[in-house]
Order: sequence, then structure tokens, then C-alpha cells
Amino acid sequence: MKFNLKYFFLLLFFSHVLPKNILAIDVLYLEDNFFPEGITVSKSGNLFVGSLKENKIIRFKNKKKEAEIFIPSNSNNLNSVIGILADDRNKILWACSSNPGVSNFPSDGLVSLKAFDLNSGDFLKSYEFPNGGFCNDITLDSNHNIYVTDSFNPRILRLNKSESRLETWFENDDFKGEGFNLNGITFIDNKIYTVKMNSGELFKIEVGENGKPFNFTKIDLPRPLNAPDGIKAIDKNNLLVVENKGSLTNINLSDPITLNILKDNLDTPTTVAIKGKIAWVLQAQFGHLFGDEKDVPPGPFEIIGVQYRPSILTKIKKLLDFKN
Repeated sequence: MKFNLKYFFLLLFFSHVLPKNILAIDVLYLEDNFFPEGITVSKSGNLFVGSLKENKIIRFKNKKKEAEIFIPSNSNNLNSVIGILADDRNKILWACSSNPGVSNFPSDGLVSLKAFDLNSGDFLKSYEFPNGGFCNDITLDSNHNIYVTDSFNPRILRLNKSESRLETWFENDDFKGEGFNLNGITFIDNKIYTVKMNSGELFKIEVGENGKPFNFTKIDLPRPLNAPDGIKAIDKNNLLVVENKGSLTNINLSDPITLNILKDNLDTPTTVAIKGKIAWVLQAQFGHLFGDEKDVPPGPFEIIGVQYRPSILTKIKKLLDFKN
């Protein structure tokens, strides 16, 4: 494209007037002692949130400020609820059920991926983790295959629908480490992205037409992520990652890769759900559950709505025939 000075100044203008650190625009409140971990949103606009402490899932119906119980505590052999995912095509709410040892309702249920009816909350099926582990986060590919991360074993599992069981899809020594390893996972453009919490690394695995993994890559970031937890794809060039030490961050995968903190000073944020142009991020306050503030009561549990507006410049560049 022929260089046009007018287009250059237009881009320069937008790059300066758009906000660098987006403020929260809304807040939803959770009940006392909830200690949230996972969040997801359905196409109907309903927000679902899982509890690490209370072993239950609640729902905020679209545009409602008050939550209702969707999956009650002490039911369906549900342990602490970790990652959750709304599967609109199959009308399923997927939930990782694991045991970090802090539940008010200890269960003998094995570590598993559980399926509930997305509309009614009725229990559908449980898929045990082979040889145990820690079911952490969940994603769907374009063929609606389900993938889950195992934080205690160096593997990503996939649900074999025909055999009705979870199987190791990809395993790698780079996933090994002390404590929590693989955490958040997301899918975009035939690629799986996943983060390793204890090392701050981001990995990419391509998904072949046959469903097999190939081209495993550790992505070279400008800095290690600060205890990365949940991760969601915005588009093929942008990921939202929740850094557990206090921020919601945009990873732009264009060359050069950049990290932009959209919201900081969060209290142990865990995961994020994208609803339109709003990113809903949980403040889990886990320092009051595991850390130095264990004996100090937590403050109100909040879900912070952040207007991230990630693609305005991208759209302008496309309009002006610039490459992504």
C-alpha cells in the first residue's frame, strides 16, 4: 500500500486518545465465604461462577445483579469447583471438580470433569481423571472437542466422546514443575494456548485436521507472566490472561509480542469471562484461604467488569488496509 500521511496521523491520534489502563465499569457481588475460582458466560448472556469453598455453582441471569443457586453445595459428588465452561451448542455446563483441601463440604468424589444441563442444572455425567491429578481449566475447539488441563501431571486431556472417557491428548516435560503447573487454557484459530502458573510461561499447540497435536511452541514473552491463571482468546492476535498476583493483562501476539495491563491492584484474580466488550474478572481473595491473611476475614467478593476494547485499532488498521 502507498504510504499516506493522513492515515499515519489518524492512527497516531487513536493510539494516544484510547485509554491505556481501562477502569472497571461495573461490579457484581457474591455471597460471603464464596471464594470464587471459575467463571463463564453463555450466549444468552448468563454468567456462571463456581466456588472453591462452597462446592457450588451460581448463575447471574442476563442483566441481573442478583445471583441464584444453579448447582447446590454437597450434590453430585462435586468437590471444589475450579474451571467451568458454557458449551452452548451441546447445552452443557462443564465443571472441573478437584480437591485442594479447603472445602466446607468434603467429598469422596474423584477428580473429574462434570457435565450439567446448561439450562436446568441437572446432572448429566462425570468423567474421572485417569490416574488422578487436578482438573483445572477447560476449553472447546472448533469441532466442539473438550480439552482440560491437569495441574499436577504434565498433560492436557481431551474427552473421547465415542469411548466416554478422558484421555491424554498432549504430554510434555516442559509442563512439569513444583506446585501448580498447567492452569488456564483457550482455543483460537486451530491453536491451543495454555499457561503454566508457577513459571509464568505461555505455550501454543496446533491442532491438526485429524485432531492430533503438532508444532508445540513455548512463546517468547517480554517478561514472565505473574502467576498466570485463567486465559481467554479475544481474537487470533489477542489473549486475555489473569495474572494471579493482581492484574488482568492483554497479550498481543503480533510481532513484537506486547503485554498491556488493563486492570491492576486486583485481589487474587483467578479467571475471566468475555461478554461483548466486557471482561468479567473474579477477585478470589485466596490470601484469606491459603496465605498470610488466613485468619483475617475477607472483604466482599466481587466480579469486576472491565471494558477492554481490544480491537479498535485493529479495525482502523483493517479499514486503512494495514496488515494485522
